[in-house]
Amino acid sequence: MNEPHLARILPHTAPLEGPPRALLVALRRMAIHGLYDASASLLMFEHFGLHFRKPLVLMRALLMEVSQTTRKPIQIAPCCASRMTTAENALLRAMTCADHDPAQAGQHLQDLTQAPAIEGLLATTRVLASALRDSGRELRVEA
Repeated sequence: MNEPHLARILPHTAPLEGPPRALLVALRRMAIHGLYDASASLLMFEHFGLHFRKPLVLMRALLMEVSQTTRKPIQIAPCCASRMTTAENALLRAMTCADHDPAQAGQHLQDLTQAPAIEGLLATTRVLASALRDSGRELRVEA
């Protein structure tokens, strides 16, 4: 695959480590293989330890709500891809700023879904961001 074509399909660099990478791969696994994918659950357990259940359940809830809210197709890259789609980037950015800048998170979610009402989706995103912060794994994604 040539580089310009790849950059058009996957325009954003994916996080390489830490909570952002674990959540991105878990998100991809759940989106592609189903919300109850065992590999995604194992990844969350390995990354979050004994307190993995809350982030896992909230990630499932978030993905379910995104799928119910969206008004457009959402592209997901393969789990091993080192780059992200625009949709994945918007979702990670929303999770990153949901705790301290809900308006910006709402804008990212609006861009992601094109839905007229995203209040429930924003609330779920904020609860997930709060759970990540409480577990000591606050999301930080580089610009």
